[in-house]
Amino acid sequence: MFWRPFSSFAADERGPLMDRDGGFSNERGVVLLATLSMMLALFVLVFEASRHARRELATASSAFIVSELRATAVSGVHVGMAFLAADGKEGGTDTVQETWADEEALGTFISSLTFERGKLDLTLTDELGKVQVNALVQYPDGKQFNPDQKALWDNFFDLVNKSNDDIESLGENVGIINAMKDWLDYGDGDASTGLSGAEDDYYLNLETPYPCGNGPLRHLYEMARIKGIDEELLTREEAGYRLCDLLTVYGAESAQAKDDGETVRRFTYPGKVNINTAELPVLFALMPDTLSDMDKEMAATSMVEYRFDKGEEGFLHPLDGEWYNTCPGCENHGINKKMLRTDSTVFAIMSRAVDDGRYVEIHAVVRRDGEKLTVLSWQETGT
Repeated sequence: MFWRPFSSFAADERGPLMDRDGGFSNERGVVLLATLSMMLALFVLVFEASRHARRELATASSAFIVSELRATAVSGVHVGMAFLAADGKEGGTDTVQETWADEEALGTFISSLTFERGKLDLTLTDELGKVQVNALVQYPDGKQFNPDQKALWDNFFDLVNKSNDDIESLGENVGIINAMKDWLDYGDGDASTGLSGAEDDYYLNLETPYPCGNGPLRHLYEMARIKGIDEELLTREEAGYRLCDLLTVYGAESAQAKDDGETVRRFTYPGKVNINTAELPVLFALMPDTLSDMDKEMAATSMVEYRFDKGEEGFLHPLDGEWYNTCPGCENHGINKKMLRTDSTVFAIMSRAVDDGRYVEIHAVVRRDGEKLTVLSWQETGT
């Protein structure tokens, strides 16, 4: 038997476990790399699963918080409806002196309530104390301007959309009013009003075409589709007010009309403004053209101050009868009585629940008939 030293065998005849280039070490390295790769892949998988789980938990937690905030906001709407129903049961006039219109009184009541989550802010406003956009046209015929409403809009734009001194702004407000009339009217053969009106021939040739409305607005921000009006104009603050906060698309009332000799039920927009709740720019717009802009503003300011004038026992002046003709600075101002009302049937409720940077806000519009309330609109926003 021939014998060789192991060292010689290892040096000259390396087996499959080791070659001259250190094959045995390379294979061990490959195995180590494979193991590390598997561990890394497993780590990534576990990390992603954990991150996904955390995200799902965060999403679920966020959804739960929003759900609770929504419940608080919905409760606020119900509180507002309860105040309106109680007031409707009593009947009579609707004024800024009543509890439903008093944010301080509402806040005191809300502070006595307990909610699962969130701080609640609640505001109620009278939609019929605003300028009623659809009343610009005489319905149910829907063809002609309502002269009283057109005069109101002329005054209104003089305050909330004052013209600049440059030539480009001349006639801007007249153009907007004409375009509004064309959007609201129908049955006139698509005839444009004046030189600045707009019918289908204008809207269908826009970069993004759409047809003219040819009927009453259903949503206020539909106004942004009318020639001369955009969202910037509607939300721009002028004289401390935003245009969109002074306007409403509500105020429709049933009307009877003749159709082929038969009486049919249709609708009309009287456009009468509740002088007991109207904001200063709306009161300004109600003033006659016989007054200067300064006199209009002074009279409107006097009305606002008169309505809120308080003593130790509460409000000093009841808002009944023709109080607007007797308050200091308003005597014989010549306001058109046909444009006025002292009660309301449509109200907006803004309920906002806030907690730790998150909020849910609900805007609801309700119609009131006595103590019965019907929801006309419901919009929710939040984060």
